[in-house]
Amino acid sequence: MLATYYHDRAQVRVGNVPEPTILAPTDAIVRVTLAGICGADLDFTQNGPEMEVPQGMRLGHEFVGVVEAVGKEVHNVKAGDRVVASAMFVDGECHYCKRDVTSACEHGGLFGSPFFVEHGGNDIQGGQSEFVRVPYANSTLFTLPEGLSTGEEDARVLPLADNFATGFHGAMNSKIQPGETVVVIGDGAVGQCSVLATSLFAPAQIVFVGRHDGRLEFGRQNSGATHTVNGKTTDPVAYVKELTRGHGALSIIDTIGNQTSIKQSLDMAQAGASISVLGFGHLYAPVDAPYSEALFRNLTVHTGIVNVAAYMKTLLPLVESGRIDPSAIFTDILPLAEAEKGYDLMRSRSEGTIKVALKT
Repeated sequence: MLATYYHDRAQVRVGNVPEPTILAPTDAIVRVTLAGICGADLDFTQNGPEMEVPQGMRLGHEFVGVVEAVGKEVHNVKAGDRVVASAMFVDGECHYCKRDVTSACEHGGLFGSPFFVEHGGNDIQGGQSEFVRVPYANSTLFTLPEGLSTGEEDARVLPLADNFATGFHGAMNSKIQPGETVVVIGDGAVGQCSVLATSLFAPAQIVFVGRHDGRLEFGRQNSGATHTVNGKTTDPVAYVKELTRGHGALSIIDTIGNQTSIKQSLDMAQAGASISVLGFGHLYAPVDAPYSEALFRNLTVHTGIVNVAAYMKTLLPLVESGRIDPSAIFTDILPLAEAEKGYDLMRSRSEGTIKVALKT
């Protein structure tokens, strides 16, 4: 089968690899119809040697498709079902899964990455391929409702696997109050999805902060941002303070998670505000978070990986009803065979490109 795999630092390849097989009775095999390239995939490949990504590992943790085969203990999905997968495979039965903190699953891991491969039977590969093995299929795969099951809706559903679910996670954890000001920092796909998710909570205004005019305008036109700020030319902290009569924002979603963005979040927050940090910048450079500042201003800083499996039953009906449509983030849909081009488009932040999907 055809698959995208890690070759070397910042290099991917597309080639023929063996098809996956069922290794455990809770496994399923999915024929992938659409897969996403995530910013995390860029990070994994850029930092492959340091993160111990094995050469040849198939990439990608966002995919939708059709169930081809199931193990004898799989009962929630069957062959022929059209499904979306949680970016993280989860057992659904451990202490944390039962409390909907599925990102902390005791036997879980992330598709297409070296993280907790052993939890899935030491053959965890990514979904940027024609077929993928899914461990713990009962709790990792979600059957699409009738209104999303023709295949024409794949691009609407795919963001629920990670990016839109992450944006929703940020919106939930930033405790958005109707009629208040929300700030989203970071103009990539997760930032776009965060803006869109934020609009579900009826804020008065959504300030979108980034560094690319085209992406910021995209957020205004497609995601629901009411104000945009290019941090290269305008101080976002001063802008937010002026917009809110000096008080600052009550809810902030930081999709970058590095020293600069976290400091900006703290500085533009009003007393009593909630800040949700979604970004992974802190993995690659140390962050010195001023704890005392948060303490004395009664700020809540919520960090954490998205609990995709816990949100899916809430998000699928929102997509099916048309209340949300996150498919706009896929500015480029390419054949799987052109995955290298897709990675190049996203890595270079090519003009007009937000996120790339790969069609099989």
